[in-house]
Amino acid sequence: MGPTGAGKSTFVDRAVGRSDVGVGHDLMSYTKEMRPVRYPHSDGIRNIVLIDSPGFDDTFMTDAQILRQIAHWLNATYKKNIKLSGVLYLHRISDNRVSRTPLRNYNMFKELCGRENFKNVILVTTMWDEITEEVGSAREKELQSDFWWSMINLGSTVHRFEGTMESAWSIINSLSLAPPVQRRPLQIQREMVDEHVPLHRTAAGRAVMVTLTGLMLGVQRIFGRFTNGRRRSPSPIPQDSKHLRRSSSMLTTSSATTTSDTSSNSRSVGTGTTSLSSSGACSTEGYQGSLVRVIPILQAALGMAELVRIPFLKDVISPSLSIALSIEASFRC
Repeated sequence: MGPTGAGKSTFVDRAVGRSDVGVGHDLMSYTKEMRPVRYPHSDGIRNIVLIDSPGFDDTFMTDAQILRQIAHWLNATYKKNIKLSGVLYLHRISDNRVSRTPLRNYNMFKELCGRENFKNVILVTTMWDEITEEVGSAREKELQSDFWWSMINLGSTVHRFEGTMESAWSIINSLSLAPPVQRRPLQIQREMVDEHVPLHRTAAGRAVMVTLTGLMLGVQRIFGRFTNGRRRSPSPIPQDSKHLRRSSSMLTTSSATTTSDTSSNSRSVGTGTTSLSSSGACSTEGYQGSLVRVIPILQAALGMAELVRIPFLKDVISPSLSIALSIEASFRC
């Protein structure tokens, strides 16, 4: 498991000696469903099954969709009395900081596994060929002492994946492959199968819900500030610019400050600025900046509706998301 682009599919393909043709080499997702791959162990006795999973922050699916897909697969196998021997969590060492997406992914991952299973987790760093040893070692130490400390303290180990078949099998063989009767289910398997807890009330589901709720509250605050800014504007809005301004207010999605003078209202939106002139017009750059920020918010809202299974809310959000994606595509043309 791990974020999109962390090298999960490459790890599996290297381990089984396959070419990684078709594997995503950027942040576009490659794996869209759980992908089990069976391969004979070097001891000539056993088979090892590696399961590649979609990454959170997927190109085409919401976090809630991915969690539901992973949970469905895990629960189906658990009902057949099949339990995992261990879990690998992959992280790009080339990332110079732990951004919001890997943090969100990691928090959900911990809740999915459960503390009692941390000893069966290997934290794998990837993309070592993209940085120097000195920089990578410094980041590795920071991960171990801060970001991953709670899992390491409960038995998780850290390994480097060097991009080779030998490196992949060194990591696999470091797992303590207990006999099936001694293996423990993951927390989400226990919750959903043994205790009949719905997905959105599992620990992993609540972790996703907390993230989505935080995003939605942030958007509400921004909309409120933007609306207040519009009310303070003394300038009339020509009829032909009302639609553009209304769309702009819908697409403002990042924390910002509002300034008013006699000529314009400006709102900082992430890396762009949405500027409303005295005529109410919105600059192309600001509109694009707002659009880039609103799409993840709409995806988060859709994810929340899917997680708690509210069909009518999905019916409201889906068209808005489709429109936003279409507009974004038109800007790229």
